[in-house]
Amino acid sequence: MRVFFSPFVAFVVFGLVVVLDSFVHTMHLGDMGKGTLHAFMACFYYLWPLYFLTALLTQWVVITSLWDAARHWSLNGKDAAVMVCCVVCALFASGIAYIIWDKHTSELHLVWLAFIMLMIQLAYWIMNVFIMILFDEGKIRLPHLPGKAAE
Repeated sequence: MRVFFSPFVAFVVFGLVVVLDSFVHTMHLGDMGKGTLHAFMACFYYLWPLYFLTALLTQWVVITSLWDAARHWSLNGKDAAVMVCCVVCALFASGIAYIIWDKHTSELHLVWLAFIMLMIQLAYWIMNVFIMILFDEGKIRLPHLPGKAAE
């Protein structure tokens, strides 16, 4: 259940922010790709099922395996894993920002794009890790329904 629930909570939070913003600034397909925060929100607004599927696959294939292995690591190992995650997020944010950056704008715009993308990724991972910790500590328990006995 933690494979589904952790990304789901993060997507609900992001979705609420995007939907509330859509009341103020209407979302159109043409808004995507402009390199602004509104453009990122429009992209999420229209492509969230694809993003959610990607989040579920990442959670299932990578994150739960690392999470289970990290239980046995020392505090220094866990700190190193967090730092590696931050560096990977920064590299992906920088790479994607460079790909969508309009070369006619300033380098400051490139830095802004990378920063926004990094903050979105880190916010997602903070929510994800928080939910995973709640699962591990038993703060979130799902009721088990008794199965039907075979007759």
